[in-house]
Amino acid sequence: MSARAPASTGRTVDVIIPTWNGLPWLRATVDSVLNQTHQDLILYIIDDGSTDDTAAYAKSLKDPRVHYRYKANGGQATARNLGITMSKSPYVALIDADDLWRKDKLEKQLAILEKHPKYGMVYGFHKLINEKDEVIGEVVYNRSGELFRYLLGGNRISGSGSMVLVRRSVFEDVGVFHEDFLIGEDWEMWLRIAQKYQIYCIPEFLADLRVLQEGMQQNYFKMARGLVYMLPIMLNEFKPDRRGRARLKGVIYFEAALNYYVGGDVEKSRYYFHKLLSSNPARIERNVDYRHVYLRLLLGGKWHFTVRQKLNQALIMSGLRKRQDD
Repeated sequence: MSARAPASTGRTVDVIIPTWNGLPWLRATVDSVLNQTHQDLILYIIDDGSTDDTAAYAKSLKDPRVHYRYKANGGQATARNLGITMSKSPYVALIDADDLWRKDKLEKQLAILEKHPKYGMVYGFHKLINEKDEVIGEVVYNRSGELFRYLLGGNRISGSGSMVLVRRSVFEDVGVFHEDFLIGEDWEMWLRIAQKYQIYCIPEFLADLRVLQEGMQQNYFKMARGLVYMLPIMLNEFKPDRRGRARLKGVIYFEAALNYYVGGDVEKSRYYFHKLLSSNPARIERNVDYRHVYLRLLLGGKWHFTVRQKLNQALIMSGLRKRQDD
């Protein structure tokens, strides 16, 4: 590993991998970055206080494009932000320590940003894989242009942090990630970007995102608390109109209610379904599969394992998927 990253050019992409005890997935992730068809890149591995052999592995890499930095544990957003402040190149890409890029991911995204200066960020489609690299699903959002109102309805950037390529000037304009959020800091960032810039989607599968059983999506109560925490902050920050407020409240109350439901806290789940009903009742109407959940909350009855299992699968597929890094 080089002690100093090589100088960047006008086409250099700075790639930031935040990691916390990321082995053994980190090796495959790094390989997927270094083997890109677009080779003009600098890789920053930001170690967020790992206690495994991450440091030894990173320091063993001989590729001069690799730069390693250790920091005290503070969460994924703090590691991403450190990488952004360290990097100097015209383009910035993010990838989580257990996800994988297709070989031409950067090449195709860079071509879009170079050809279309009005776009501040580009993303694409992704597959979901498990611990054995088996495909267990896919996520396809295909919207381009002015996406602010669209994104008020949920984190509909396919692949989220691991998928995007962003102009450095955009981060300099809108700032870095919220470090106090337990979840959804990427969603909030895409909204900030969408307020000022257009976003482009390449309608192709460009990455594989790993779903781990010990991931954040299994910690339902923390997910729900994180969603509720971020709502007033986002309302104050973005100041959406009446319909925009309803969309934002709708997605957060809906996701919070489902997380509490799957976690088994019937009272809190009922509370947030009622808040959903008062702020955006159409959200329940559009989500036909969950009407029976609301009726059970309203009328009582047994909690069925099959219902929880179905909701669990839906939450894993949610655009708010995040892993706990601290």
